[in-house]
Amino acid sequence: MEHLNQLPVPALHRFERLPDGFTDTPVEKIGTILPGPSLIWIDGEPGPPLFVSILLHGNETTGFDAMQQLLAAYGAPHRPLPRPVLLFVGNVAAAGRGLRTLDGQADYNRIWHDERYPEHRLAREVLAEVAKAAPLAAIDLHNNTGKNPHYGCVNRLDDATLSLARRFSRTIVWFTEPHEVISIALSRICPSVTLECGVSGNAAGTSHVENYLRHCLELPAETLFTPPPNHLSDLFHTTARIIVREGVRVEFETCMEETELCLREDLETLNFERVPEGATLGSYRDTETPLVVIDNEERDVTSRYLDFSGQRIITKLPVVPSMFTRDVRVIMQDCLGYIMEPYEVKGKV
Repeated sequence: MEHLNQLPVPALHRFERLPDGFTDTPVEKIGTILPGPSLIWIDGEPGPPLFVSILLHGNETTGFDAMQQLLAAYGAPHRPLPRPVLLFVGNVAAAGRGLRTLDGQADYNRIWHDERYPEHRLAREVLAEVAKAAPLAAIDLHNNTGKNPHYGCVNRLDDATLSLARRFSRTIVWFTEPHEVISIALSRICPSVTLECGVSGNAAGTSHVENYLRHCLELPAETLFTPPPNHLSDLFHTTARIIVREGVRVEFETCMEETELCLREDLETLNFERVPEGATLGSYRDTETPLVVIDNEERDVTSRYLDFSGQRIITKLPVVPSMFTRDVRVIMQDCLGYIMEPYEVKGKV
């Protein structure tokens, strides 16, 4: 089985109650409370649990901060929550170092399908436990490295899923790729959403997530899955992702002469904006084009979206980007960003 390096295979740690000290331990010290990826049962009033996953990427901490504040406010584990929570804390080792993943690790949000890495065993164990618990809903909490609004992501377009996302934001993204993410696997078990909560460490983002989770715990199921008042949404469909060719040196705005790819400094401000045909995204030095656009069928569709002319990178048609980032490490580990198009579901939120 392919693996990225010779790191130990992660084991799933199970807790029947919230460990002491969880709510007041800083994220960089969470490894002193949890020995690794952990599935924690937190008691609540009788009924199906809410499944919540946090720290699949170790540097995306808003979900962790919001859960700490929420659980402390409810007095967990000494007092029951309004409904039980099954909490998955993912990449504890990377969180301790403030990194998305450690060198040599698989991405913990790309292990929920296929059998490429030893981490897939961990994913299978988690999914088996979730299926056994039969949760009311599943919520995966993430941050962006670039400038983006708070938004909800869905993998299905049923009323319950869309309503769950709309209670977080009027901006909703429907995606089917990457298909290895946890939310797609969870959507086969229960209504499932991914929440993109802005940048890590923002107090307003933490408060937004905490309030959302509180509603999920306190609202009756029929209310939670009913579209809220004023429920019209901006719904987008992710159609492609933009990746940087391996080994290409990336910089922004003021670039060294030897830089292969020089992107515009304000790239992040294009997220969720309608970027017109003919917009310049950056420039490049070599004859080989440094960017590749891959659609949901894993086809190279670069020539449909981008023109490489006179060493400039220009959009060939109007696009709506998301997740554009200036974080070069994230760009090379994952992608530069995604391309979306507005989407309308008749009769839906």
